[in-house]
Amino acid sequence: MTRRYLRIILVGSLFSLSACVQQSEVRQMHHSVSTLSAEMTQLNQETIKITQQNRLNAKSSSGVYLLPGSKTPARLNSQIGTLRMSLINIAPNADGTRLTLRIQGESNDPLPAFSGTVEYGQLQGTTENYQEVNVQNQLINAPASLLAPSDIDIPLQLKGLTPDQPGFIRIHDIQPVTQ
Repeated sequence: MTRRYLRIILVGSLFSLSACVQQSEVRQMHHSVSTLSAEMTQLNQETIKITQQNRLNAKSSSGVYLLPGSKTPARLNSQIGTLRMSLINIAPNADGTRLTLRIQGESNDPLPAFSGTVEYGQLQGTTENYQEVNVQNQLINAPASLLAPSDIDIPLQLKGLTPDQPGFIRIHDIQPVTQ
């Protein structure tokens, strides 16, 4: 009789343990699906921003648009050559948004000293029919680089525009500075 109880207890314990393992696996699977879903949502949002950025740049006759949510560089043909521009280190602060404009030369020559204009604001409407609102601008100056290919980081403060707003940044009028 004792052996029978022992077997029943042992089989019951094994069944309970297998149920716990299954619950643990289910929780793990649920966590994995939740993580994957969040990553897919973020990827979808980035894809939308990249599409918007590409459409804005296709229509632009002056400068290049960068959308903070796209995480994708854009090219600008300027008076100092073809430049690859991107936004990095985007973070909110008390006045709006702090970020870094990274400008990379695509030639094998160092970049000369240059100046340019950065405009930023909000976009209203659709990519096909949009309006730039609350546009502000600031001048940028960059020293000549000594190395090639050149990477120049320019810190920017976008007052009144938070990272979660549907904003834009447009860089134009890049010109060499004569010294």
